[in-house]
Amino acid sequence: MQTAPEPDKRTAILHATLDLIAERGFHGTTMALIVRHAGVSAGTIYHYFESKDAIIHDLYHSIKRQYGTALLGGDPFHLPAPDNLIRVWLNAFHYHISHPHESLFLEQYENSPYLASAPAVHTDEQFATLITLVAPLMQQGVLADMPLDVHYVMTLGVAAALARRQIAGLIALDEPMQRRIAAVCYRAVAQPH
Repeated sequence: MQTAPEPDKRTAILHATLDLIAERGFHGTTMALIVRHAGVSAGTIYHYFESKDAIIHDLYHSIKRQYGTALLGGDPFHLPAPDNLIRVWLNAFHYHISHPHESLFLEQYENSPYLASAPAVHTDEQFATLITLVAPLMQQGVLADMPLDVHYVMTLGVAAALARRQIAGLIALDEPMQRRIAAVCYRAVAQPH
């Protein structure tokens, strides 16, 4: 008789941390709670991570990779502008709607001292790929010549904020409205003529 394979303990630790932070925030999530929620020993946690901060930083990079992959869904590289950017915006909105804990975690992390203290990590492959979609549009004068962070906030930042409002039940955006909003976000970062 075969036994079921043991779940990946490192993944269990990350999932437990995500759930606890969604419920209690960074400060309310202790190592003792992570141990209990993940169903592992303290020694196991310290085998994979040196501290709670290390878990949080690793979780952030894991979620950002997942998010970056989601942004590239539907192969926006084979769509003309602005359809390619609208597709990326819609991908962002749908990711945040379908991943509320991850969305909340990203917001908390990126608006906390954790972001400034994050270990230097190379740009994730998916975000580097996304930059190869946006950079030529800036060089061609299709998009305004602004820092990429400004483009990000004015487009994908809006998608994330609206998704959080929809998750909270404050708004209900149907697909046609999502597309209209995505088009408005694109126009906000387009090169004025």
